[in-house]
Amino acid sequence: MNFGKLLGTLIVAFIGGWAGIRFRVPAGGMIGSLVAVAIYNYFSQMGYMPANLKIIGQIIIGGTIGMNFTKSSLAEMKQVFFPAVTSVLILLTVGVIAGYILHKVAGIDLITALLGTSPGGLTDMTILAAAFEADTIVVSSIHLVRLFSVILLMPIFVRFISTYVNK
Repeated sequence: MNFGKLLGTLIVAFIGGWAGIRFRVPAGGMIGSLVAVAIYNYFSQMGYMPANLKIIGQIIIGGTIGMNFTKSSLAEMKQVFFPAVTSVLILLTVGVIAGYILHKVAGIDLITALLGTSPGGLTDMTILAAAFEADTIVVSSIHLVRLFSVILLMPIFVRFISTYVNK
């Protein structure tokens, strides 16, 4: 294990994560560290993260996601079960179709394209991409573009709908 490279990568990750949180970027800790380490590694080729630390990171993220499930949240799921299942089926169908089109048009391998166009979150899909040995850079890049696009465009759509459609 190269402790110097690991320490440099972790310092850059923490600085990027802090900046993402400080500037209120959505999922700022993760996106800030991702962008900072990507830039660091691009220019220095010094980024390093051993596989066992990646697994520890996955465990921490899994635990963090699991913390969202409480007795009250599971009780509320009864009310939203049918709309949620319907939404999931629609999103999965659109994601599979979009992934297949992306695979055929852009020449991206099918697993990478499917994970890139799936309705999951950036962190989750990037972890799945690593588990499936897909191109994590492509998957995370597609989800970053999607995330920023939704965050930039959704307020416009909500304002339009609430002003003109909901009257």
